Amino acid sequence: MSIEEEFTYSEIHIFNTPTIMSGKGFGQSQPTKIDKLVESAVRYCHKRHPEALDQIFDNLPVKLNQQVLDGTVAALKKDIDSLSWLCGYFASEINSTEDNQKPRHSIAELSKLLMTSGMEPFGDFAPYPGCRIVILNNDKFEALPPRVQAAVKEAFDVVETSGEEAQRINEALLRELEV
Repeated sequence: MSIEEEFTYSEIHIFNTPTIMSGKGFGQSQPTKIDKLVESAVRYCHKRHPEALDQIFDNLPVKLNQQVLDGTVAALKKDIDSLSWLCGYFASEINSTEDNQKPRHSIAELSKLLMTSGMEPFGDFAPYPGCRIVILNNDKFEALPPRVQAAVKEAFDVVETSGEEAQRINEALLRELEV
């Protein structure tokens, strides 16, 4: 084995488990814990594996949860199908892999409609446990085509709340999610 080959491929044994390390990327920054969690969350969204997402989101402090969610949403930005599925997951519409076989997921479908109409998930609207969607950007919602607004109002009971009420609901949900 030449010196060049030796530096590009080496094997290190730790606890009797072989680990292969590559010399490529030496000196470059390594992925952070958040990066690895985001990569896993994206993979689980593609595989439609809610139990695996539970392992991530149920075991992190709220601040890290938010960072992983933000990274996951950003990574899935061009994959509306997976992103709308994630909305269904966060709204408690999809709790187990078997739920993927159900014929209709109204939160996921509605999220997809809102996204294709220009609204950003977790920015302009947010799915919440209990199969609910909260419109966070009312101006943007009111600017949507009437058919989209009608679809939302037909699918759900639309309840308007004041800013204080919405804040109180949001804080209660955050306390519920805290680890």
